[in-house]
Amino acid sequence: MNGLSDPAYIARIDSQKLRLRLQDFPAQCEKAWKMGLRISLPVDYRNVERIVVLGMGGSAIAGDLLSDFLHRVDGPSIEVFRDYGLPGNLNENTLIIASSYSGNTDETLSGFREALRQSCKVIAITSGGIMGEEAKRAQIPLFQIDYTGEPRSALGFSLMLPLAILNQLHLIEDINPDILKTTHFLNSLIQKEIGLKVPSSSNHAKQLATDLQGRFPIFYAGDYFRGVARRWKTQFNENSKVWSYWEAIPEVHHNAVMGYQMPDAIKKLATIVLLRPRFLTPKMRLRYSITEELLSSYAVDYRIIDGRGETILAEILATTLLGDYTSFYLAILQGVNPVTTDAIDFIKSTWQERNPSS
Repeated sequence: MNGLSDPAYIARIDSQKLRLRLQDFPAQCEKAWKMGLRISLPVDYRNVERIVVLGMGGSAIAGDLLSDFLHRVDGPSIEVFRDYGLPGNLNENTLIIASSYSGNTDETLSGFREALRQSCKVIAITSGGIMGEEAKRAQIPLFQIDYTGEPRSALGFSLMLPLAILNQLHLIEDINPDILKTTHFLNSLIQKEIGLKVPSSSNHAKQLATDLQGRFPIFYAGDYFRGVARRWKTQFNENSKVWSYWEAIPEVHHNAVMGYQMPDAIKKLATIVLLRPRFLTPKMRLRYSITEELLSSYAVDYRIIDGRGETILAEILATTLLGDYTSFYLAILQGVNPVTTDAIDFIKSTWQERNPSS
C-alpha cells in the first residue's frame, strides 16, 4: 500500500491541510465570481483601451489564465506584468488590476503606487496588508479577500474576481450562466475522478503523480493552455519541492527541441507532460502531433493529458485543478509537506532585512 491510500499518512504529511483547500477550489471560484459582480465600480471604468494585471507568483498566473481565456473568446487583451514599476505608454484609459494576496508584495506595490501617480484606472485585489490600506486611502475599488491559506491556494479569487470585473464592466460577453455549471463540473471531477477518496486504480492524478516520482517533469502546452502549463510547473515547484519547467507550443519547436540530445543523464530523468486542449486549431493540433513524433524518435519519456470540459473556461479550470492535485499527491509520495516554502520564506525575510524601506 502506498501513501496515497492511507488517510492517516496523508494527514500526517499534510499537517496544514492543503487537501481541504484543494477540495474547496470550486466553491472558492463561485464565491469570488459572486463577489466580483457585487462590488460597485465607477462608470468610467468601462472606457478602457488597455488592461494590465500586476502580480507575482499565483496572482500573475491567474492573469495568464485570464489572458489565455480572453484571447480564445475574443475578449480584450490582457498584459501580465511581473516586475517593478509599470510597462510603458499608460494613461487614464488604462485599467490596472493590482493583485497581491498578502498586500505586501514588493514588486506589485511598486507598480500599484506608480499606477495611482499616473492617474490610471486602478483596482486592488488583496487580503489586506499595505496595498489594502493604500487602496482605501486612495478610494479606489478594493476587493478584499477573506481567506486563510497559501497565496497559490487563492487562485479562485485571483482569477475569478478579475473575470467577474470584466463581465460587470461589459468588456466581455456575459458568462454568468456558465459559472455554476463549471463549478458543478469541478466538484464532480473531485468527487469521482481525482479527489482523495478516489482510489489510485481509477484516479488519474494519483497515477500521474506515481509516474512522475523521481522524474524531472517538463510541461508543454499551446493555445489557451499556456498559463495552465506554467501553473503546473510552479505547483510542482512549491507543493512537490521538485525541479520542473514549462515550454510553450509552438515556440518549443524553434529552440528547446534541440536540447533532447545532451546531456543524456537529463534525458533519462525527464518526462514531458503534453497538456492538450480540446478546441485546438488544425495548425496547433498538427504541432502537437509533430511534438509526439519527435519525442518518440529521441526516446524521451512523455505523457499526454487531454483537457476536459464543455467550455474553454471549464477546461482551463479543470486541467489546472488536475495539476494541483497531482503535485499534492507527488508531495505525499515523497513525504514532504506540500504547504511549506522554506526557500521562498528565506528570500522574503532576507529581502526585508536588507531592504528595510521596502
